[in-house]
Amino acid sequence: MTKVVILGAGRVGRALLKILEKQKHNVTVIEENKEICDELAAESNSTVINGDATEPELLDELKLKEVLYVFAVTGNEETNFLASIYAKQAGAEKVISRVGEAKHSLLLERLGVETVIPEFTLAMELANRVSSPTIFKLLNPLESNVELFEKKVDKGMAGKKIAKVNKDQRYNVIATFHEGKFHVAKPDNVLREGMKVIIVRER
Repeated sequence: MTKVVILGAGRVGRALLKILEKQKHNVTVIEENKEICDELAAESNSTVINGDATEPELLDELKLKEVLYVFAVTGNEETNFLASIYAKQAGAEKVISRVGEAKHSLLLERLGVETVIPEFTLAMELANRVSSPTIFKLLNPLESNVELFEKKVDKGMAGKKIAKVNKDQRYNVIATFHEGKFHVAKPDNVLREGMKVIIVRER
């Protein structure tokens, strides 16, 4: 189960929480507004903490080295900036921050933080709805019973052909990712530890 921390429970944070809960991830939310925290705690099974996302002691309690994703999506850009840098330095594997300007995005990316600019992201999503409506429905967890996800090749998979892994696990490996490149999965391809595989399956 993937460990995820969401900093900020505004519109973006709450929508993200809803999707991740549906996918059965282990989510912790940090929100400064106590009323919002009380609402989330009543309607959610995730951990909801009332606090300041820039408070080092609070962030340290989250054991960020064990967290795969940290999403800094508060409505305050300075908070997102500071919290995401702290989370990255604390050892979180992947940190994604909401930013308002492209110049701030470039700075954070140099520090190892991925960024999202809401206007660009929305524009891309709307364009995808037009150009690839069926694919958009497939990838939308609220509309599709099919999910696409990635998995690291572990010792149990390493050395096996993709056809064998598909049969044993009852899913379909559709691509592999290794040394920065994607490759279409072929039944006779042998998986090696350290690779990642892209899998499609029914929920």
